[in-house]
Amino acid sequence: MRHVKRIGRLGVLAVGLGIGAAVAHSPVASADSSSDWLSAVDSVLGGGAVPAPSSGMDLAISFDGYTLFHEGTATAITKTGDYSLAIADGYFADAYALGTGDSAVADGSYAYAYSAGGSGDVAVADGTVADAEAGGLNGDTGADDDTAIDIGNNPGGVYDGAYAGNADLNGGGTGTGSDDTAIDIGNNSDDGILGGDDGSFAGAGGLVEDSGDGNNDTAIDVGDNSGFDNGVDAVAGNGNYASDSGSTTGVNEGTFAGLGNDNTAVADTSYTTDGAGVFAGEGNDNYASVLGPENSFAEAYDGDSNIASVVDPFGSTPDNVYAYGFNSDLAAVLFTDGSVTVNTAPDLYDILTAFGPETGTF
Repeated sequence: MRHVKRIGRLGVLAVGLGIGAAVAHSPVASADSSSDWLSAVDSVLGGGAVPAPSSGMDLAISFDGYTLFHEGTATAITKTGDYSLAIADGYFADAYALGTGDSAVADGSYAYAYSAGGSGDVAVADGTVADAEAGGLNGDTGADDDTAIDIGNNPGGVYDGAYAGNADLNGGGTGTGSDDTAIDIGNNSDDGILGGDDGSFAGAGGLVEDSGDGNNDTAIDVGDNSGFDNGVDAVAGNGNYASDSGSTTGVNEGTFAGLGNDNTAVADTSYTTDGAGVFAGEGNDNYASVLGPENSFAEAYDGDSNIASVVDPFGSTPDNVYAYGFNSDLAAVLFTDGSVTVNTAPDLYDILTAFGPETGTF
């Protein structure tokens, strides 16, 4: 398995003053309009007087470089002339929208939402220490229309959350990314030994300590991650898609699609074994998927149009399939525990089923 890094509370969508970007928020339960920040937003945008905030409110709203509302410890920052919108709601919540038509919403204690580096980027962070970053660092180019959404709690670890766009969003590396989408739904936590780099990463290869640009990539992570380098990556290529629905507890676990174009990796299971997961890449149009027991592998790589698939929803022990080395290989496990590898010639069609051998190498 190559190096692999990796919706809680979903707010109501709001549209930011004709900029065309949708952003999300969670309404305050109180019926008292003095403590309802949505009422404050409606009043400001509608031209009415801003209601006096109740004690303890942490809310900031900024549009096009102007502070529309600010109370407590929240911070919202935009730039004049960009027509961007930033909303922060929570104790020391931060929202920065620093590109043309960008949107950023941070909802929760220490939540952080950042969009910059181009135009039309959207970042939504909803949860305690939630982190969503889209585009690139302020001043970057080649990072347009990226979307990052992190919904869940991240109490420990560095670079836990959702990152879509340029490599520098999470500390360095090379590569740019436009039209990328990263969604992380669930909690990311430290395993007590190593922690960080858990969640969803889409775009430049440098987001996962690789290289290359990444455009139109999508990564979706639904589940809890505990440890280091866990989650989903769709990076270092164009049109890659990676998703998982399950939990990870360890190191370097999850789903990876990239290092080529139009690769797809899907995992519908959980992982507890270091390095376990689903990989599609090092070529184009590869497909790998798992619907089966915990810790099952599926890898399609080192060629084009390879397929590796596990379909064993009632199995009790891990299945492992590999299709690599040539083009148009297919390896599959269907409705039974087992292992199959395809790597000797192109255009093979080998399926391990209840009517075949328990293991196979072709």
